[in-house]
Formats: sequence, structure tokens, C-alpha cells
Amino acid sequence: MLEAHICFLFRYLLQVWVSGGLVQSCGHIIPESPVLALGSNFTALCILNESCLDFGNIYASQIVWKMKNKVVPKEQYREINRTVSSVTFNDTSSLASPLTCNVLADGQIEQNIYGISVTVGLPPEKPENLSCIVYQVSKLTYPMKCTWNPGRHTFLDTHFRLKSRESFPDCIPKYVNNSCTISDVQFFVNLEVWVEAANALGKAESDRLVFDPIEIVKPLPPHNLSVNSGILPTVLKLSWENRISAAVMKLKFNIRYRISSDTNWMQVTRISLTVQNAVPFLSLLSGLLYYSLNFVTYFAGFVLYIRLEHLYMERPELVQNY
Repeated sequence: MLEAHICFLFRYLLQVWVSGGLVQSCGHIIPESPVLALGSNFTALCILNESCLDFGNIYASQIVWKMKNKVVPKEQYREINRTVSSVTFNDTSSLASPLTCNVLADGQIEQNIYGISVTVGLPPEKPENLSCIVYQVSKLTYPMKCTWNPGRHTFLDTHFRLKSRESFPDCIPKYVNNSCTISDVQFFVNLEVWVEAANALGKAESDRLVFDPIEIVKPLPPHNLSVNSGILPTVLKLSWENRISAAVMKLKFNIRYRISSDTNWMQVTRISLTVQNAVPFLSLLSGLLYYSLNFVTYFAGFVLYIRLEHLYMERPELVQNY
């Protein structure tokens, strides 16, 4: 008879049938499945249902708290009243899931009442070092890629958004947390962008950048470069096809050259061309030579190296070589 009574009591503690056919637990824990800051204080409450108390003589004084299968020291308990027991952790670094509330039925047999999953992590840090570059991928296509430092690992699902004031919808990174690409941008208008990081513990925003996208274009290199002898034996004529309109931006070119057997380069720097696709005549003897992007060619014992630079901003990452 005693064994049958105990089995019935266990079933009753696990669930009580109430009107309408619903199932009700004999207790619950608040907060339910919390997300906590690493290293913070945390208190949970186990609240017993009155309907279970009278039948089994189960009270808050009989509650045992556990993390996984490890009993939490009773010094961390507090009996608030006959139906409520609390447990406090001074440092959530020691928490492990699940956190369960249990009772000692008949003073000796432990029975689980309720359990919660506890997630511990960190709020996002302020994204730092936001930087953007517009890449020319064709004559008419200019996507913009922005990168940033996302900060420390938070141990939580943390979402990043590249935001702009009315210029484009939020850009949400895919598979990464430190960059996002806008498919196309408008030139000759000021753009304000920033990064927002958010998780269950809060939000953080980067500093804001304000710029005209035309200032940060990395152009395609010129192509179809040709080198021809000029009127005189010591003169070369260089020509190429630029893949960006002069109406979009102004470009300047650097030319480096050296004798093929020498390691020292000579350079003609920052020449601004008024003619779109051709450099008239440059003399090897006078040190005037040509540009073309990241291009190295050997001719008549010389090596040519041509660099294209954007006039608007002097940033190394905006330089193209041919």
C-alpha cells in the first residue's frame, strides 16, 4: 500500500489535471530561461502550486536546487514563504544548465518540479574601425563594402547591421560579423553610415561616417595597354583604355621604370591627364615615363610599372596597379 501511495504521489507532483483537461505542473521557476551577463548576480525563484501542497505536504523548506546533477549549497537558498524558495548566485560564471527545482517527497525521495535553461554571455561591444570602399566592378556597377571590428566574442547570438540614414535599407551580413556589401551606391551625395550590434543583453553602435561615395572609389585598372616607339628612338608612346568615365572622377597616374638588370626604380609621380586614354610622348632619357595600373612589361631592357590613383582621397587601399 505504501509503495502504491508513493507512486501516486509522484504522478500527482508531476501533473495535476484541472478543469478543461489541461495539464498543470506542481511548480515553476521565474525567470523562465533567462539570458544573463557573465559575472553578474542572479536570483531564481521556485514557486509551488497551492493545489500540490495539501495533498503531499510539500513545502518550500523541502526544495533542493540543482545545476545539472550537482546540488547547489543550501547557503545559497532562501525560504521566502511556504510556497516560494529562492537561490542566489553571486557570479553567473559558475552557472550550468539546466537549473532545476526539486522536492524531497516524504522527506527522502527526490522529485523534480521544474527546470530552466540558463544562457550566460556578454553584451556587444561598440564596433570599431568602420571603413568603406566602393569597388568598380564594371563601367556602371559600383558596390560598396564596409568593414569593422566586431569586438569581443559574446557567447550569444549577436546580430550586426550596417545602417544608413534613408540612403539604403539595413545591410545584414551573411556568414560573417565584420563586413557587409551594398550592391550599388549613388555618387555626389553625402552618405551617413554606422554599424549596430545587438543581442539579448543590449545594443551598441559604432561611430558614424559621413562621406560622398565618389571619394572612396577603387577604380578598375586601365587595360589594353600598348607601348610604341615615338618620333625619336628615345621616345615612347603609351596608350590604354580607361574603364571609368572622366565625368565620374578625375584620375592621376604614377609611372615607375628601371633598367631590367637594376633593382632601383625611377618614378614619375602623380601626373594628371587631360587626355582620357593616351599619354602623348615620354622620353626615357629625360626620366618621363608612363602609367598603367599594376602593369609590368619588359621592353628594350626596361621594366614599366604603372599606378592609377584616385584624386579625391589619398588612401593606399584606393590605388590600382596595372
